[in-house]
Amino acid sequence: MNIVESIKDRNLFKPYLQGHSQDLSSWHNWVICLRVIYGLPVVKPHNLELIRRCTGRDPAKLPPEGFLTVLLLVGRRGGKSKISGLIGAYESSLSGKERLLSPGEIPMVTITSPTRAQSTIIKSYCRAALGSPMLEAEIDDDVKQGFKLNNGVTVRIMTGDFRSVRGFTQLMVIVDELCFFGYTEESRVRSDTELIRSIKPALLTTKGRLVCVSTKYAPKGWAHSQWKRHFGNDQSRTLVWDAASIVMNPTLSQEDIAAEIEDDPTAGRAEYLNLWREDIVGYLPIEVVQACVVPGRKELLADKSRIYYGFADLSGGRFDDAALAISFKNPDNKKMVISCLRRYKSPFNPHLVCGQMADVIRAYGLHEVSGDRYAGDFVTQSFKANGILYRPAEKTKSELYLDILGRLCSQQVELLDDPVLVNQFASLERRCRAGGRDIVDHPVGQKDDLANAVSGAVDVASKRKLRAGVFGRSRLQSIYND
Repeated sequence: MNIVESIKDRNLFKPYLQGHSQDLSSWHNWVICLRVIYGLPVVKPHNLELIRRCTGRDPAKLPPEGFLTVLLLVGRRGGKSKISGLIGAYESSLSGKERLLSPGEIPMVTITSPTRAQSTIIKSYCRAALGSPMLEAEIDDDVKQGFKLNNGVTVRIMTGDFRSVRGFTQLMVIVDELCFFGYTEESRVRSDTELIRSIKPALLTTKGRLVCVSTKYAPKGWAHSQWKRHFGNDQSRTLVWDAASIVMNPTLSQEDIAAEIEDDPTAGRAEYLNLWREDIVGYLPIEVVQACVVPGRKELLADKSRIYYGFADLSGGRFDDAALAISFKNPDNKKMVISCLRRYKSPFNPHLVCGQMADVIRAYGLHEVSGDRYAGDFVTQSFKANGILYRPAEKTKSELYLDILGRLCSQQVELLDDPVLVNQFASLERRCRAGGRDIVDHPVGQKDDLANAVSGAVDVASKRKLRAGVFGRSRLQSIYND
């Protein structure tokens, strides 16, 4: 039985999609999408036109065997998560692919996304699709992180970390919100490209499907490259289905969508019309950041022969983290070297954190530290109470990021081996603006405390300064000019 037949069967998946309605009409366009994915016939002219619109392809040239790699780029509230759950339920219970495995192999259907909460949503949809009495009887073991069927297939969720997938054979993998990998600290995967590269070998034995779903975001990474290469490409074996929210979910209100777009045109067009955020581009590739990391180096002890500089990124302590970076300039190769990096996770007492930072600053022979102008005078006074002079930075955070870009690209910075730091740098976004320099900042809802502290520490270490200690001592700190 194919997937469309199972959708129309009241003993299988029809109750899952039908819900409280009397028919499946609102899911019609998704059914056409499933026909394309699984190589099922489509003949009606209006359905052929939908395929042209959403794939850019000639429907007559679609491969009869369907597609094993699928990228569903659909606007918010378009129904992509529920359909993904349905595909996962079908592949785990009715596809029969588990019979292709050798004795002892564990057949898996895996769901991954940037956050565990998002993975749980797809898993819940997948479990609900198996809720009819006939399919419910096939559930052998039901736990929080997944469930097992009587046919031996295990459906489980993972949180953006595919290093442990290598021990299992995958019947199918669902990757949700693909365009947003690397934007959460919960995810250990730095990019969607890294994730897909890890997944594909696990699908070879069963010729399993990789189904990636997302709303579009920044035009970068695997999702964007696949869209450019395969959308409208009749010879491609990768399906890219690109549709606005209301195309796939006609129950949405056009007036409500219009109001959202009017309220925030850029974000609204991206989320509901499914357009790439052209105002957002990548700051720099993760490979560039990783090339500056000294493997295994977590910290360098203080050396009296070196001249150090410090930069602090402070916050109010409730929501944002704080960070401190200590740097020096290597006179031999003129590289900026990060010796120490400390992070203070929220929530915290900012005055207590200033005291802890002061201890680290003194350990490197310093009596002053630079930092941003956050929160006015309270930072200055807190450091002063701990015997440290606080100098507000001359440059904004965005200016620091723009200035360090060239040094990172030319590998003139030595970074500590800190995955959070690498992730923060690689997640930064460069937003174009008219009439001035571009703005570089972290994505909405994310953090950049370590990246900011390092950028500031590199900046202050690159200058020749006459620095006076708070106790009346002064010394000429002479370093190589740029």
